[in-house]
Amino acid sequence: MFKRIFHKKKKSVLYSEMPKNENMELTVSNLRSIIGKNVDVEFKEIFICGDKKYPATLIFVSGLVDVKSIARDVIKPLMDKSLLCEKDSLKNIISLIEHGFVHLPVMNTHNNINNTVNDILTGSCALVFDNEKMAITFEIKGFEKRSISEPTNESSVKGPKDSFVESIRVNTATIRRKIASQNLSIEQTKVGKQSLTEIEILYLNGTVNRNIVNEVKRRLENIEIDGVIEPGFVEEYIVDKRYTTFPLILSTERPDKFCIGILEGRVGLIIDGLPIAYIIPASIQQFLRASDDYSQNFIVVSALRLLRYISMALTIFLPAFYIAITTFHQEMIPTKLAIAIASAKEGVPYPSFIEIFIMLIAFEILLEAGLRLPKNIGQAVSVVGALVVGEAAVNANLISPTVVVVIAITSIASFTMPSQDFSNALRIWKFIMAILSSILGIFGMSIGAIFLLYHLSSIETFGVAFLSPFVASEGKDIWDSIIRAPLKLLKKRPFILRTPNERRQK
Repeated sequence: MFKRIFHKKKKSVLYSEMPKNENMELTVSNLRSIIGKNVDVEFKEIFICGDKKYPATLIFVSGLVDVKSIARDVIKPLMDKSLLCEKDSLKNIISLIEHGFVHLPVMNTHNNINNTVNDILTGSCALVFDNEKMAITFEIKGFEKRSISEPTNESSVKGPKDSFVESIRVNTATIRRKIASQNLSIEQTKVGKQSLTEIEILYLNGTVNRNIVNEVKRRLENIEIDGVIEPGFVEEYIVDKRYTTFPLILSTERPDKFCIGILEGRVGLIIDGLPIAYIIPASIQQFLRASDDYSQNFIVVSALRLLRYISMALTIFLPAFYIAITTFHQEMIPTKLAIAIASAKEGVPYPSFIEIFIMLIAFEILLEAGLRLPKNIGQAVSVVGALVVGEAAVNANLISPTVVVVIAITSIASFTMPSQDFSNALRIWKFIMAILSSILGIFGMSIGAIFLLYHLSSIETFGVAFLSPFVASEGKDIWDSIIRAPLKLLKKRPFILRTPNERRQK
C-alpha cells in the first residue's frame, strides 16, 4: 500500500495548462476568488456621490500604490456631488470618469478579468463596476525604489556618474534625457508566465536595422519561463550560442554607454527590476572598449586600448607559456634567466605545471571569497589573503617566487578588462591553455590558440560575427577597434550593423 502511495506517478501540469480565467465575468466576487485571499490586496466598496444607486469597488495592492494619491485623486473626485450627481445613469458617470474626471493621466478601461488582475498586481488601482461588468484602472505606483547613484562595477573618470536602477520607468526617463529625439522608439513586451516582467526594447527609427529588431522581438516572444528574476533568465534564452564562455550580448549599468550603442544603430533591452541594460548585438571589440574612451584624448585612449589587447593575451597565454618553456622547451630560456628560475625552484617538490595550477586555483578562491563576503571584509580577505598565502607558500618552499610573479601578472592583466563577463571568459581559457601546454608544451598551446580562434570565428550574435570588425567587415571599422580614432573621422556607423542610415556626422 505504501509503495503504491509513494511511487504513484503524478501527472505533471505544464504552465500552459494552468487554469485560466478568460471565461470569468469581470465582477468583484470573481476578483475576490482570484486575488482576494492575499492579505496585501485591499477591497474598498464606495458609493459614488454617496448614492447607493452608484456602487463601485476600489481594489489595489498595499505597498505597490500611493495610498495618498488614491485618496486625493480618485476617492475625493468621486465624492464630489456637484458634478457627478448631475448624471442620471451609471454609464454617464463612467463616461465622465473615462474622460478625465479622476485626476490621473494614465488609465485603462477593461472588460477582461485577466487584464484587470494584471494591472492591479503591477501597481494600479482598479475601480470595478459590478453592474456594468467592467473596470477602470489608474496607474498610481508608489513603491519604494533606489535612487540613482554612481555605477559600482563600471567606474567613470570624466563621464556621467549616473547609473541604471531597478525601476524601468526611471531608466527609460534617464535614456530620454540623453536622447531626446522623436526617432527613439520604446516598445514593451512581457516575459514570464508568473512574474509578467516588463521588458522594453529601445532603438532609433530610421537608423537601426529592422531585421535585428524583429529578431530580438521574436526571441523574447519565444521565451517560455515562469519568471524573470535574474539577468540570465533572459540572456541565456536570446543568445545564439549557449555553449560558449564568452558573452554574446553586452550588459552595462551606465546609461551613457547604453546610449552610445543606441546611437550606433544597435538595439537596447531594459528589464524591470534589474539595474542593468543590454546592448544587442555585441562584438569582441565592445568588450574591450570602456565608456571613458570617448571622453579622453584619443592618443591616450589608443595606448590604453593596445594595453588591453596585450593584457588579454597575457591573461590567456602567460601561465601556459611559462609551463611550456620550463617543462618542455628550456632551450628557449636565456642562460641567466634559466639559472635564476632554477635557483628559485630549489627545494620546491613540484614541477612547474603543478605550481601554476595551485596558484591559479588559490587566486580564484581568493577572488570568489572577496566577491561573496561583505564589502569591507571581502577587500581585506583579497589583499591580505594574497599577500599572506603567497608569502607563506614561498617561505615553505611549496611555490617558487617566479610562479607567484607569473600568476600575479596574469591576474592583474585580467582586471584591465572593462567587462566582467568577458574577463570571466578569459579566466576559463587560461586554465584550458595551461592544461594543453602541460601535456604538449608550445605545440599544445598552439593547438589551444587555433581552437580558440576557430571557436570565436564560429560565433555569431544576431547575424553579426563576434570577431567583427576583424572579420566580415571588408576591412572597415578596424582602425577604431585596436586604437581609438579621432571623433571627427568617425563619420559612419559600424558597417557590420548594416544600418539604413550609415552617416552619423558630416
